[in-house]
Amino acid sequence: MEKKIRVTLPKKVANLLENDSKEYFIKMGKLLNYIYENFYKKTISRENQKLKSDTKILQFTLNKRNKENYYNFLEENGIQNEAKFFRELFIDYSLKVKKEREYFLYDEIIKKIEIAINKKKIIKIIFFDDNTVEVEPYFIGSSNLELGNYLFSYNILEKKWKNYKIKYIKNIFLKNCNFETRNQNYINEIKENYDPFLSFGKEIKIKLSSEGEKIFKSLEINRPRIIKKDKNIYILEASEEKAKRYFSYFLNEVEILEPLELRKWFKERFILSLKNYQDD
Repeated sequence: MEKKIRVTLPKKVANLLENDSKEYFIKMGKLLNYIYENFYKKTISRENQKLKSDTKILQFTLNKRNKENYYNFLEENGIQNEAKFFRELFIDYSLKVKKEREYFLYDEIIKKIEIAINKKKIIKIIFFDDNTVEVEPYFIGSSNLELGNYLFSYNILEKKWKNYKIKYIKNIFLKNCNFETRNQNYINEIKENYDPFLSFGKEIKIKLSSEGEKIFKSLEINRPRIIKKDKNIYILEASEEKAKRYFSYFLNEVEILEPLELRKWFKERFILSLKNYQDD
């Protein structure tokens, strides 16, 4: 017989769980079962979380493995109110920053990566879109504001340093071959100045309007580090990939001065955008 769990949660907690289910490619029932099976071992909150009027109901069915020991678990931990226990459990999970939740959900993947790093094993990565790469893994880094985790590695086929988002990795296989560390000094510098876009040592030069400066101050995610500023001219630490991602929001409030290839890229994008409005 199925064991259904029905729990009333603060709406923001329920929404966070639903968003994590979508973002990390895990069905909601599987996600909630995984949290119950693994997270309660780390923490069982005894706080009396008061519910406000803005709530949402989640319902799921315990999987076979969780159902087998469920009632023994309730008895051993003195849990008499199931709904209250699950509410506190899911609230505890939601209080973790995104980086920590991702670590928890990708625990098996991360453990394989850590073994490969320690043993200096080449790994084969299979992504959710079924693409594959073979890399030398060096460390797992986190983006600014702890929005995600990345594997810093050396792509063997492309012969270049690359970062890969952990959340896109479906599986990891350790190859039966070792690698020699390529450039320990460079790896240490990247680790100490970590940026998912590998911006360390790379510079761009831009000119900002007064409105552009306001946007720059307010837009924190992926914001490049200021190396030098002279009035409204900035020299920033940023790879071209990071600059494309960050300054695409600025439209005409930024002018890319250097490097010339990046300036050309923005110019071509604005010309293409202009064509969309020429019939008006």
